[in-house]
Amino acid sequence: MTDKIDLIHQNLSSAKFDSIKKQAIDPEKAKELKEACAGFEAIFMQKMMESMRKSLPGNGLFEESNATNIYTSMQDQNIADLVSKGRQSIGIRDFLYHQLKDSQ
Repeated sequence: MTDKIDLIHQNLSSAKFDSIKKQAIDPEKAKELKEACAGFEAIFMQKMMESMRKSLPGNGLFEESNATNIYTSMQDQNIADLVSKGRQSIGIRDFLYHQLKDSQ
């Protein structure tokens, strides 16, 4: 009788281990997913800052030209990259990571 209980216990333990093992994410894939989520957050932030700039009436210091548009676009991209890869992001990166890590 105890042999049957031990066998059942071993099978349950093996099944639990297999389910936990399936839930574990590969560290390399986790790193790639985190980078992809940070990249998405950077693109989102850049588009958000671009929309915010368009809502302003204009820049009084310099005339608007192609060069200033390129410069502000590059500046927005750099700021978005720095914020999304830093410790204090706006939260989209972490939200996406937690949502997508279970789907792999």
